[in-house]
Amino acid sequence: MGININMDYSTLFGSLPGGGSSNNLMSGLSNMLSDYSSIRNGSYGKLVSAYYKKIESEDSDSTEKSERSSKDTGWPKTETPKSNAAEKKQYSAISSDAKSVASDIEKLAKADSSVYSKSWHNVTDEDGNENKVFDYNSSKVSNAVSNFVKSYNSLMDSSSDVSDVTTSTRADYLSKLTNSYKSELSSIGISVKNNGKLSLDKEKLNAAGAEAVENVFTQKAGYGYKISQAATSLETAASRAASNSSTYSKSGFMNSDFSSIMDSFI
Repeated sequence: MGININMDYSTLFGSLPGGGSSNNLMSGLSNMLSDYSSIRNGSYGKLVSAYYKKIESEDSDSTEKSERSSKDTGWPKTETPKSNAAEKKQYSAISSDAKSVASDIEKLAKADSSVYSKSWHNVTDEDGNENKVFDYNSSKVSNAVSNFVKSYNSLMDSSSDVSDVTTSTRADYLSKLTNSYKSELSSIGISVKNNGKLSLDKEKLNAAGAEAVENVFTQKAGYGYKISQAATSLETAASRAASNSSTYSKSGFMNSDFSSIMDSFI
C-alpha cells in the first residue's frame, strides 16, 4: 500500500497523550513519513547517487590538477616508499661499506702499521740511476690511501637517502667530520668534493711523502682515529636498521621490532 504524503495523518495520533497539542511531534512524524515515501519510490536513492557522482567528479578534477601541477612544476611529488626488502638490502650494504672503511682507515691510523714500515728497496733517481735505500715503501702507502678513498666513496653512495634516523645521523656526522679535515687531507692529495666524496691526486700524494700521510692519519684523536670510530658506529646503526631494530623511521613509520626500546631498559 502506498503512502500519500499530502494526506493529514495527525488524526491517527490524536489519542496519544498530548497528541492534540504537540505540533512539533506531528511535524516530525510527517517528515519521517515523507522521507519513508521518498525511499519507497526510489527518489532518495537517485538523490544520493547523484550526490556521490558529483563528489567523485570533483575528486577526479582535483587529482588531474594535482598531477598537472606535479608535471609542470615538479612539485608536489609523491615519493614511493622503498620496500622492506630494498631497505634491508641498502642497510646491509651500508654496514658492509662502513666495515671496509673502518678496516682501511685502521691500516693508516696506526703508527706501527705495516704501511709505514721501512725496508731496503731500489729507488730510481731523476738521472735514471738506481739506488738501494732504507725508506718507506711509497707504493704500499699509495695503495692504502687509494683503498680508503674507494671504500669511503662507496659508503657515501650506499648511505645516501636512508629513512632510519640513527643511520642517517651517523652518516651525516662522518661526512661532516671529513669535511672539517679538508685542509689536512688536501695537503696529501685528497680533496673533498661538493657531493661529500673524496678524490685522490696520486702525484700530489707521492710528492707529499709517506711521513706527511702518517702525520695526517696517525695523530692521537685526529682524523684517522675519529673516522674509525664514526665508521664503526655507522656500521652498528646500519646493522640494527637492517634487522628492523629501529622503532621509528625518519618518515614516522613504526617498525615491528621493539628491541631498541628494550635495550634502554637493560
